[in-house]
Amino acid sequence: MKEEQSGFEPLLDQAEDPAIEFFNLSNKLNRMQRIFVWKVVNNPQISYVECARKSGYKDARQSAYKLLKHPEVKKEINYLLGEVRKKYELNQDRAVKDLYDIRDKALESGSFNAAIAAQNSLLKVGGLVVDKKEVRFGKIDQMSRAEIENRLKQLMGDVIEGEITDETEESISPSSVDLVQEDCEQDQ
Repeated sequence: MKEEQSGFEPLLDQAEDPAIEFFNLSNKLNRMQRIFVWKVVNNPQISYVECARKSGYKDARQSAYKLLKHPEVKKEINYLLGEVRKKYELNQDRAVKDLYDIRDKALESGSFNAAIAAQNSLLKVGGLVVDKKEVRFGKIDQMSRAEIENRLKQLMGDVIEGEITDETEESISPSSVDLVQEDCEQDQ
């Protein structure tokens, strides 16, 4: 009886029936209960009722309810979920091994950018390369009025106060041009 799964990979094993090495071996569960526990943990995409039905229970809904209340079944489900966590656990040793594998496979396939990225990640994990990022932030609400005014002056720099007027060529008299030229000569 093959389960219909759309792109789902079982969490523990491909086997339809539970392998004995995955259980606590308390011998307090019968075969149907073990199969139920296996189905619940190995394929979390199907419901408890469906797991009970696939385990061979006739009244699947009632059986699933009773099984989930059974202390040994709950204990066994928790145990197997712990095994799943261990299997997919991310730790430094596993991450380093995966990075070495990625780097080696990338080099074999000629993907040098991926190999360099994996090598850089290995260097970071090893502490040989450190990314230093500094985030600074401040709130204007925490500043006093004087601090705000000083900061604005710093940001604005030297501001020349004046008045902007719109003058056309006709309104500029020859004498004002001479005055500007004289001012320029004096500045030099």
